[in-house]
Amino acid sequence: MDVEHNFVMASETRRFFGYRLARLAAVWRREIDADLRAFGLTDATWRPIYYLNFSSAPMRQTDLARSLLLEAPSLVRLLDVLEKRGYVVRETDEEDRRSKLVSITDEGRQVAALVNRVADTVTARLTDTVTDHELEACCGVLDRVEQAALTHRDTPRPDTAPRWSAAHAPALSRAEKSTQKKGERP
Repeated sequence: MDVEHNFVMASETRRFFGYRLARLAAVWRREIDADLRAFGLTDATWRPIYYLNFSSAPMRQTDLARSLLLEAPSLVRLLDVLEKRGYVVRETDEEDRRSKLVSITDEGRQVAALVNRVADTVTARLTDTVTDHELEACCGVLDRVEQAALTHRDTPRPDTAPRWSAAHAPALSRAEKSTQKKGERP
């Protein structure tokens, strides 16, 4: 019975690992965001500066949007704000004139230094009761999970996703049917 119990517990631990990881990332970002609000920075404004500061070369807008998990139009409006503040500049990519390259300015680097100091303070606060050895072990686990995800993403796999059909769609109420546009899918 102990073997069965351990298997179930391991399954529960694995099942909730991704959820807890995503939740921790969100909580961590909110902590940084709360501390940076005192400097007039929001999650939307400090994250692009933080990412751009690590880039040694100008970054394509599309790549920055992907890194930030933003839609391109949302990033364009955000970059308008950051450019007006003098934190970034955008230039046409000479290799692909349809693309824009984004660079951080010297003033943006000063803001990035502030973001780094605040992020370091939050990290120290949140990991105060964790030993260096525990953090190193945790980082090792995260590195292996990330590598597995990258390997899995790049490996061709058979299409195992269930096919969508009208039979699987939830039934619409009479009111929903009457308000739905003709030919539109739910």
